[in-house]
Amino acid sequence: MSAVSSRLPVFPWDKLEPYKRTALAHPDGIVDLSVGTPVDPVPALIQEALVAAADSPGYPTVWGTPELRDALTGWCERRLGAVGFAHGNVLPVVGSKELVAWLPTQLGLGAGDKVAYPRLAYPTYEVGARLCGAEPVVYDDPTELDPAGLKLLWLNSPSNPTGRVLPKEELVRIVAWAREHGVLLLSDECYLELGWEADPVSVLHPD
Repeated sequence: MSAVSSRLPVFPWDKLEPYKRTALAHPDGIVDLSVGTPVDPVPALIQEALVAAADSPGYPTVWGTPELRDALTGWCERRLGAVGFAHGNVLPVVGSKELVAWLPTQLGLGAGDKVAYPRLAYPTYEVGARLCGAEPVVYDDPTELDPAGLKLLWLNSPSNPTGRVLPKEELVRIVAWAREHGVLLLSDECYLELGWEADPVSVLHPD
């Protein structure tokens, strides 16, 4: 474990701790936007659904019930414009952070491989690369990367933390570049429903 932990970066919140202390000393206090912990009450509808499902003996399947997979594929087609989605194209996960962190390992990446992600990005992209022993690489424009050894390319639109939404034309250009060089492209679209001044487009859209 010590060998793995030595590869991991200092967690961003720990890096920010000295600045937080400075802000707390300000006469007006601090506006803490670091961790988006929910504070609103859980809606009664959700509470009731949890209670109703509490008596469910047995082990769940890894990829969920057929009804869940129907809901997932249906949403992908309606919201993302994805075409021809089947149950084998979707997988429910415990959380997106866990998927992002472990996917490079699950794909068999390791020493000698490169994992690229935006320069300003969710820190777990780097963590995932380091967990499997791959080399993390940051980019401003992914098509300017050296594709040699590049096994996995992360996109994030809308972006965390910048909010930038990649326009369709840019997605088309990046997808074409990844296909040309045989680079696996992963698009983290967990904020797709939160477009403000732009309408985010999924990389799964046929356009």
